[in-house]
Amino acid sequence: MTSAIPTLNESIERMKKEILEDIKTGCVPADCSSFSSLHDYVDANCYGGFCDDNEMQALIHHFGGLDEEKGMPDALICHLNDAQNSIDRWIKEGGIKQHD
Repeated sequence: MTSAIPTLNESIERMKKEILEDIKTGCVPADCSSFSSLHDYVDANCYGGFCDDNEMQALIHHFGGLDEEKGMPDALICHLNDAQNSIDRWIKEGGIKQHD
């Protein structure tokens, strides 16, 4: 069974939800100031399902497959970077604090 491919906005919304859940459970403090500061408490790269094998395989396939020399497809790397950059802006603009 193939996972549905999330849009960038769906990935971002899932990441926000997962971050807020980690704050509610105490895994992450509510005063994290950036995406990179989340790494002090969790592997923030996993937010959005990006460490789930089935999800990543579906994304890799969707974005063109692995290249033996280059690794992940450039479009997938852009998708991941865009999602993380959006979360970084959301945090810096007070997104977490709006949900306290």
